[in-house]
Amino acid sequence: MRLLLKRLMRILLLLAILVLASLPSYMPLYSLAGGSEAPTLLLGDRFIVNRAAYDLRVPYSRITLFRIGSPRRGDIVQARLPAQIGIGIKRVLGLPGETIEVREDLVIINGSPLPVQLLDRSDFGWVPAAHRMGSRVATEDGHWIAYTPGKGRDRSSSPVLLGPGEYFLMGDNRDNSLDSRAFGPVSREQILGKVIAIFQTGQRDARRD
Repeated sequence: MRLLLKRLMRILLLLAILVLASLPSYMPLYSLAGGSEAPTLLLGDRFIVNRAAYDLRVPYSRITLFRIGSPRRGDIVQARLPAQIGIGIKRVLGLPGETIEVREDLVIINGSPLPVQLLDRSDFGWVPAAHRMGSRVATEDGHWIAYTPGKGRDRSSSPVLLGPGEYFLMGDNRDNSLDSRAFGPVSREQILGKVIAIFQTGQRDARRD
């Protein structure tokens, strides 16, 4: 009996070591280096990415063992973007099979615009000028966005029909984000994980209440 318990304890200890060793692979901590997600995330904010939110991969590899779920509209994801950008974080707006269009900063899905409600821009004075946030702030389908009417280079984009496993990603800070409006849809394989926790450690303006 004692021998059996010892073996069981050794197995449990080994499993615990394996879990702890692989945890950084599945839930790494990052620091934001760009301003494309203001005001949701600011420069210097830290966030945790769940690398197993959609696909369980062999730790520290690109080998997928099996799928767990699928990205949803509104998820902030970490993705492998075109070479000039590298790995970045963006918000999922278009899903497989949908037709997405951006018309003067208004996102239109299958012919219907996402609900947008303007907010008081002065309430966001705590966002430092370094983020180059737009002159308007609004809620779009439940999350913050910022843009300047008539200014953004990619404020409009032609309709795109997303194929199987394709997603349309955009930054919340629309005037200051290089995203699917410029480089097109990304495949599911390019999506590495979902942002599940944000720690506000970045610099914020003293005017915040």
